Amino acid sequence: MRRCAGLVSIGHWLIFSLICCFPAFCQDIAVGTWRTHFSYRNARIVQITDSKVFCAVEHGFFSRDLTTGETRKLSKIDGLSDVQVTAMAYASSLNILIIGYESGVIDLISDDQIIGIKDIATSNLKRAKRINDIVVSGTNAYIASGFGVVVVNLNSKEITKNFLQIGNGGADVIVEELVIRNDSLFVLTAGGIQSGELSDNLLDFNNWTRFSNTSSFDQLSFTSQGLFANDASNLIRYGGGKWTDTGIALPAGSSLLFKVNNKLYTASSNTIYEFNDNGFDVVLNNSAITTINDITISSNGNLLVADGHLGLVDAEANGLSPDGPSSDEFSRVKVIGENIYAFNAPSPATYNGSQVVEGYSLFSEGLWSDQIIGNFTNISDVTTFNGIEYFTSIGDGLYINGIGIVSDIPNSATSLDTILTGIETGGSLYVSGYGEQSFHTLDVSGRWTSYNGSEVFSNKLDQVLVSRLEVLWLLSSTGSITVFDPDEKLSDLINTSDGLPSSISNFTISVEDNAWIGTSRGPVLFPDASFIFSNAEVVLPTFENRVLFEDEQINAILTDGGNRVWFGTNRGLWVFDKNTSEQLALFNASNSPLPSDIVVKLAYNGRSGEVFIATDKGLVSYRSASSIGTPSHSNVMVFPNPVRPEYQGQVGISGLVNNAAVKITDINGSLVKELRANGGSVSWDLLNANGSRVVTGIYYLFSASSEGEETFIGKIAVIR
Repeated sequence: MRRCAGLVSIGHWLIFSLICCFPAFCQDIAVGTWRTHFSYRNARIVQITDSKVFCAVEHGFFSRDLTTGETRKLSKIDGLSDVQVTAMAYASSLNILIIGYESGVIDLISDDQIIGIKDIATSNLKRAKRINDIVVSGTNAYIASGFGVVVVNLNSKEITKNFLQIGNGGADVIVEELVIRNDSLFVLTAGGIQSGELSDNLLDFNNWTRFSNTSSFDQLSFTSQGLFANDASNLIRYGGGKWTDTGIALPAGSSLLFKVNNKLYTASSNTIYEFNDNGFDVVLNNSAITTINDITISSNGNLLVADGHLGLVDAEANGLSPDGPSSDEFSRVKVIGENIYAFNAPSPATYNGSQVVEGYSLFSEGLWSDQIIGNFTNISDVTTFNGIEYFTSIGDGLYINGIGIVSDIPNSATSLDTILTGIETGGSLYVSGYGEQSFHTLDVSGRWTSYNGSEVFSNKLDQVLVSRLEVLWLLSSTGSITVFDPDEKLSDLINTSDGLPSSISNFTISVEDNAWIGTSRGPVLFPDASFIFSNAEVVLPTFENRVLFEDEQINAILTDGGNRVWFGTNRGLWVFDKNTSEQLALFNASNSPLPSDIVVKLAYNGRSGEVFIATDKGLVSYRSASSIGTPSHSNVMVFPNPVRPEYQGQVGISGLVNNAAVKITDINGSLVKELRANGGSVSWDLLNANGSRVVTGIYYLFSASSEGEETFIGKIAVIR
């Protein structure tokens, strides 16, 4: 099976994106489009071509122009078939970059297209399908996989051969590495090294030669200096039909063998060595480089290193990777205004005082950056109160921007209030945490009040949310929720005895003040979160006459400005209307740029409508046609405007009055389309009421509140 996407040139890589032509620094994206937010720190594989270097990180992929220094993030948005690149090779004579993935998919990237070969990934083979290694010989690419070797013809771009069950007696083998020496194919398996002549029928296991006493070998590398393997710390060379110990030990701490410029190299954590006939010479030693996973050398002799913590770096440890968060795993993703904060704090339940995570990642004005607060680590949450930023930490207490660290909250009866998990604001500042006193409030006069576990039913709180009328919803790590009104001295506990199908894992409160709760056996709804003490009715949402997501894990819940509900599950991201009577969308790894079906966290930019989606394989975002509405039109924006001929997406309109009625007319006043805003935003698909594409012209936008009192008039230019 092949998938062809006409898009790219190796020499002029991705001048335009498939979906939109916005520059990398653009702060806005079109409605209905995606962008990725992967970490580029854990660099795994590097492959150089004549003009570019390509680097695969844990879940992302990017290119860097060797002349201009321009980096470009590449993903499924740009036509790649998958994430988690596990192998790469470059066929220089054909100008084809070959990429293999964890899933078994293979991408062939040539001058004018990407072709995805999915035969392995979609096969019924009950073996690991991971692509482990790729070697090019002539017009063929030899692919090492979890079930043997496949051969891809780079001209026809199809699999032409597969060598399965080639082990001893026809056993299945996992091929970890392979090399081609002269006309022989050597493969490294868990059972050792075996070889076969390419001119023979290698489908027949009898045509393979198996080398005894090679099961402990870890690496294969064929250079101008010979064919090598390593056995523990010893370098082994092939010759005369057998493998012989060279008597040369690998440098301390090194185990990987690299072929660079047809020479043999190895590396320890921060040192690179080049092999000569007598041993290894140091060619680089840099203490800033900590985990060398791969190396290459450009045509002008510059050494490039794929480092497991710094990303792609040069010999001086200068970073060459694009911007991104520090990790692909998040303890929390939070939106404050137009800024997105990504935290990697340790779990408070297992915190023992020894874990240290420096800083946090900030996405602002279209770029990610690292932010460090001196002597304040394991940052868990953030909010603003009276114009000041407040941060919580697992172990270091509270940080107030402009003031400093508060390791002992005033007026609390204990100094054990340093494990703070969540922070939110309303009329006061609210802080949740682990400890004898697990909940704290700060009023506008600067007075702190602390509450113990008996008052809020738990001394292990994970998160706090605030309802419209300032009723507090406190999530406990035990899977219950405390609802608490500190002014009225009211509190209650919500758990499985209240009709919940199982313990609670996450929750949110909508703009209509409804509390949506996720459990391991589906979602539940408490209407009117502010009136929970007088109306504690629990609702099990239904869809098509069935309980919605019954007995299914809900990992995350989000409600947007149009009160639509987003459910993050292990089967993707689902979007329903506020009554769950209509399924509006389902995004998964097969039909969208999501890197995985497992959605673990959600965050929402209420101004732009962009939804940030954290999966187990990294973070992406999607701009929805919604935003938080306001009582009046405010900073109304139309994007893009003008609409140029190459644009194929939707026009987003934001800053509208809440749930506005919108009419689009032509210059003569004839009605073209009627729309209804989702909160403060609406999207126009550039179709008229009959479903036909509109022609070049100026179109007028008329927006009004449901009462017709709040109005706005704007223009949209369309060029065909």
